[in-house]
This record gives sequence, structure tokens and C-alpha cells, in this order.
Amino acid sequence: MSVDLSGLSLFPATPQQTTEARRRNLHEWGTGLSLEEHLARDASQELFEGSHDGRFVTWVLAPRHDPQTLDFKCACETFKRTGLVVNTKGAASEMVTCYGIASVFTPPEKRSQGFAHHMMRLLHWIIADESLLPYAEFPAAWGAPPPKVDGTRNGRFSALWSDVGEFYSACGPFPGKQGGWIVRGASTTVWDVDASSIPARTSTDWTWLDDSGVSNLWEEDAEFIRQDMEKNDSPGISFTFLPTHGVASFQHRRLDTFLQRLDDPPQIWGVVSSEHSTYATWMIDPRPPAPRTLTVTRLRAKLQNLAEAVGKLLEVAKKHDVKRVEIWNLPAGLEPLAGNLGATTYLRKEHIPAFKWYGKEPETDVSWAFNERFCWC
Repeated sequence: MSVDLSGLSLFPATPQQTTEARRRNLHEWGTGLSLEEHLARDASQELFEGSHDGRFVTWVLAPRHDPQTLDFKCACETFKRTGLVVNTKGAASEMVTCYGIASVFTPPEKRSQGFAHHMMRLLHWIIADESLLPYAEFPAAWGAPPPKVDGTRNGRFSALWSDVGEFYSACGPFPGKQGGWIVRGASTTVWDVDASSIPARTSTDWTWLDDSGVSNLWEEDAEFIRQDMEKNDSPGISFTFLPTHGVASFQHRRLDTFLQRLDDPPQIWGVVSSEHSTYATWMIDPRPPAPRTLTVTRLRAKLQNLAEAVGKLLEVAKKHDVKRVEIWNLPAGLEPLAGNLGATTYLRKEHIPAFKWYGKEPETDVSWAFNERFCWC
């Protein structure tokens, strides 16, 4: 049966709708939790630093005549963030507003009717900078544009991490099957911890970092990211999220419910060399049935010190009975050495990064810098 999508629009969820959206996705993202634990875990993320000041919003696709109904069609979440954009070689970076998108979910009984597809098409009109996607261009066949919400309509780019392949590439801001989020960079480098040996120690001094330590490091890291982007000699435009303001810390805090069940919960989330030229931060996922995994959230290393950094990762992994160490989008120049150190590199099939650029430049001229785990949401 054909559904008139023009009768639907995208609205910020009421507290009751937010709870209902979380109830619906229990079986998708609440593995190992009771409903009460799942709701408490999701509610707790509203208190994270990255959610403050309206930066975290749940959205629902609902009838225009009844926007607060609990019988909404589907839901998603957005995290407003700070990013950097560099236009040309040697140019100064520009700090911009950008968005991470998460928890896109349609209940089974409402699927195959185009709801998720339409919700994601409308989402562009919520988050894109209004000078780049003006309401005057909103497709008439979709009815009126979504109502503007304070603090939105200001994004230069957005990103999501897809578990449904390239579905979101067809969710553009205009009718048709293109113009949506473009998949870019799903390379994954993995070490089997039990089969790996810790490289011989060297004279380098390393410092382990707790929660406050990695927060301080990410402030320093943001400046390194800016410097590296401005020195990059690649043509075109590059963009990145920044790890500060709770973006990177979200990775391990999101898993705190599971980590506190361990006999020896991790307290260390990073390591840095004495001169701060090399460092790594991580999260540890202990949820069964998957093997316990340490995923590196941010890595800064060169050929001459990668082996030492990997050694520190394996050291903390063995301490916490971790079976896999995983790095997203290791720089291509480091992949051969990682292979010599026992790693395997492949393209993963889940959490696939995809971005939408709202500028006028073609996306073929746009690159995603530092496309690592720290910005996942």
C-alpha cells in the first residue's frame, strides 16, 4: 500500500517519545541488558559532556497533525559537534559545526514502507547550514519543510556509521536515489592478542593515562590534528571531527555498564610517549558473544615508533583478557609494518563510515581526515 509521506515530518522527540524509541531498539542495541538497564544506560548518555547544551537530540518521524504521538514511524539521534575544514594546501583551517548521526531505527512492523528513507532525507533539512540548503529549495512533493529547531540548520557536514551497507547513499535531500551519505574508509587492522607477542622494550618512556589524562591528551591532539591538516599537500577539501568536548570519551563511557561487571574494570584509556609525539587511546568492549576487543579510538604514530605503540596496546590487552586489538583506518604507509607485526587488514562490513558534505564542492573533491573510531556515535 502506498503511503503519503508528505503527511509526515521530523520533530524533536518528547521525553515520552525518547523513552519509546529506546524501548523499541532494546533487542538491537541492548544485548546483555534488561529493559530497565538499557533505558538507564541510554538516559545516562544525556549527561555526557558531548550531550550538553542541546548537542544531543532524538528525532522522530511523525504525522504533522500529531507530532507527539507514541505511534511515530521511526527515530534517530544527532550529536552536534565541532569540526575542522581545510580548503587548499597551506590554507588555515576553519572551525565549523558538524553532526554525528546514530540509532536510526524502524520497528519491524513499520518497515518496507519508506519511512527510514524519508526520515533521513528530511534530516538534511534539520542539520545542514541554511545558507547551503535553503528552505526555498525544499521539494514541494514532501509538503512543508521540517520546523526549524533552535541551534540547528548550521552544519557543514555530517556522518554516520552504517550497519546496512550503502543504504544511506540513497537518502539525499531531494527526490531520487542519490545525494545521501557517501561511504568512505572501512579499513580495519586487527591483531589476535593470544597469537601476538609484545615487542621488545626500548628506552622510550611511556605514561599510562586515566580518564582525565586522555581528556587532556585530546585537547593537545586537537591542535596536532589542525597542524597536520594545514600541512597536508593533498588537493581539494579535507574535513574532520575533533575529539574534544566529550566526543572521544563517549567511546568508553558508553560501555561503562558492562565494564563495571568485570572483576578488574579498566581504569587506563590511553598511553603517550615522553615527548608526546606518539600516543594511542582506546575503548574495551567486553560484551559477549563477540571476543573481548580493544578498539583504538585515536592513534598518532610513525614507522619508527609504531612497534612500540603496538606493544603498549598488546600489554594492556593481555592485562584485561582482551582477544582482539582493532584499529580503524590505519594510515596506508603503516599497514606493511603492521602486517610484519602480526596484524591483518581488511574491509569491515559493519559500522561503515559515511559522510554528507553540505558545501557546493563535489564530494569527489572532499576527503575525510582522521577517520578513526574516536568520532563514532
